[in-house]
Amino acid sequence: MSLSDPYNNLASEVNAAEILEPVAGHLEQLEDYLQSQIEAFEPEVQPLVEFTLGHSGKKIRPVLVFLSGYLGEEEASPELVRAAAIVELVHLATLVHDDILDEADLRHQVETVTARYGPHSAVLLGDALFAHALKLAADYPTPEVCRAVAESTRQVCSGEICQTFARGDGDLSLPTYLRIIDLKTAELFAVSARLGARLSGGSEDWVAAAETFARKLGVAYQIYDDLADIIGREDKAGKTLGTDLESGKLTLPVLYYLEEFEGAERAKAWQEMRNMSHAERLQLLTEKAAVRRTHDYLVAELGAARELLNRFPDLPASACLAPLTLWVESALHKLLHA
Repeated sequence: MSLSDPYNNLASEVNAAEILEPVAGHLEQLEDYLQSQIEAFEPEVQPLVEFTLGHSGKKIRPVLVFLSGYLGEEEASPELVRAAAIVELVHLATLVHDDILDEADLRHQVETVTARYGPHSAVLLGDALFAHALKLAADYPTPEVCRAVAESTRQVCSGEICQTFARGDGDLSLPTYLRIIDLKTAELFAVSARLGARLSGGSEDWVAAAETFARKLGVAYQIYDDLADIIGREDKAGKTLGTDLESGKLTLPVLYYLEEFEGAERAKAWQEMRNMSHAERLQLLTEKAAVRRTHDYLVAELGAARELLNRFPDLPASACLAPLTLWVESALHKLLHA
């Protein structure tokens, strides 16, 4: 597929290691801290926690904590490390639960917790991870962190509930879809950046800007993930794909495609898409401009996120956060040019 956009050349050259270089030491501290937390769980549960931590992916939310609070130091404060661990544990808990709901067997190129240990153990493990995250949040001297994490966790779960209720709803609206992804994904991005900026002593203006930046990044990332689920390839993605269509979730590219249909015709068009092969689906969504429109919406959201950082040109954290938008664009570029 050949798509062009203002950032394609730059996006294709993005190096994740360079983006993370300022906080590489912070991430090593995080790994050590997370490993130390395994012993906090009961002996019977520790192997499940260790397995989950061992396949936890990109750690975007901890990265947002560290970059939003970056002051140029080589090591992170204990408060930042703990906050990064908290948001990662919450995220991992949501992934464990997501894989149960989606009946997914593969994530990060290995079997999921539910595939290895069964859905009953998996759902309780997710609960245990949530609970431990809140325990760590309660260890701060003020209730601010615990309150923020608890509220965000509630919103993440609410987003998943809203999405569950919306499954099979062929008339799902674009505003409803955007509200769902804001709750279930962007909210945890936002609180990660807010905690990082706040715990590092950032100004109120910076805390608000970092939080809004991360929320827009989270929306864009979820849209990318939704697009990948439809047109991506499992051998490249490293996880089970096609679960959105199979479970009846309507996502942005599908919503764009279905706009020209109404009533019974809309339901028929959606069902036909769910029965298509990967190649057929990709061709259809491309011909109907659904992929292009999804691409444009995502890139616009990332552009708006970058604009927020322009008000803080001399802040190290601002300069470090901006490349995250290019990292998402790089992933989009690779998806569309595979």
